[in-house]
Amino acid sequence: MKIELDLNNFKKAITTVSRVTSSKQQLPILGNILLKVEKSKLVLQATNLESSVSVSIPVKSEKEGEIAVPGRILLDVVLSLFGDNLHLSSEKEHLKIESYKFKSEILGMNTTDFPKIPDKIKKESFSVPLDQLKNALEKVLFAVSNDESRPVLTGILFEPQDNNNLVIVGTDGFRLSRKKISIKKGENFDRVIIPKSILYEILKIEGDGEVSFEVRKNDGQVVFVFEETVFSSRIIDGEYPPYQKIIPEGYNLKTFVDRDDLSKSVKLASVFSRDSGNGVKFQIKNNKLQIIAESSNSGKQETEVEIKLDEKSVEKDLTILFNYKFLEDILKAIKSDDIEIEFNGQDKAGKFLDPKDPDFLHLIMPIKAN
Repeated sequence: MKIELDLNNFKKAITTVSRVTSSKQQLPILGNILLKVEKSKLVLQATNLESSVSVSIPVKSEKEGEIAVPGRILLDVVLSLFGDNLHLSSEKEHLKIESYKFKSEILGMNTTDFPKIPDKIKKESFSVPLDQLKNALEKVLFAVSNDESRPVLTGILFEPQDNNNLVIVGTDGFRLSRKKISIKKGENFDRVIIPKSILYEILKIEGDGEVSFEVRKNDGQVVFVFEETVFSSRIIDGEYPPYQKIIPEGYNLKTFVDRDDLSKSVKLASVFSRDSGNGVKFQIKNNKLQIIAESSNSGKQETEVEIKLDEKSVEKDLTILFNYKFLEDILKAIKSDDIEIEFNGQDKAGKFLDPKDPDFLHLIMPIKAN
């Protein structure tokens, strides 16, 4: 191959695809990025067999061809270059790079063993505005488990309600986030569990427009496309827990709290709760919320926060214990000035709601008091 291309475009593409390269010694090809020239575009691809990325950028092409190049070396070299344009050429397993006052030659590999990965999507795929999908993922991904012994909880559930709505759910068994978004009609699919790694890549996308996605159940894959970038991932096998059963339908006590006030109070409480099981006590009494934390090693603190009780609450007083880290996460995820919290007793999950987003809810299981 022999091409000329924009250096900044190449840097962005290399940065994107290099994040899914693998260092598995038994499969050296997975540490490489595939460079493939097709007419007036350069296709860059990388995979770790679980997730894959394919990016196309425009080039001035004199000769087509392809080569696999070590991803880490290529990334380090390209990100250090400056100037506007870049010249790439390959001969057998050698890639030559020429830029302003710079020449380099990288030893690559034959592309025969490079896995074939998706680089396009069907026209009948679903689509959703990028900003809406990113907003939903930001409100759900933080609740996903890191415990590999329960693989289904390390992914996000995509559950179609009908052809126009998609429910996205994440849980680690101690908390749960659910967000509903509108989608444009595509081919029907059953609920699937998607690894969080590929969804974090979607969060890094910059720009406006729509993301299309297709579930290929027969291949065990899901494919996302944004402009000239194609993300694909395996689907996690297994049955997602029946999360609907733990979502309370009503409440005994509902309160509205200023989000900033609550965030500051929880942050203060964390100083004393870190070495005592991370527990922060919520005590509601006399239309006040007391946030209490104490430690046998460092002391204790108490902060009072103004609240507004819902007049339909059948209970006025409550004491419940939460993990302060879980509270910090949800308070970051909700952007409204106020946060709505519903309780059904000290041993039942607290429901955290965004008054401006009726399609979102978050549950936190309480810590059992000793």
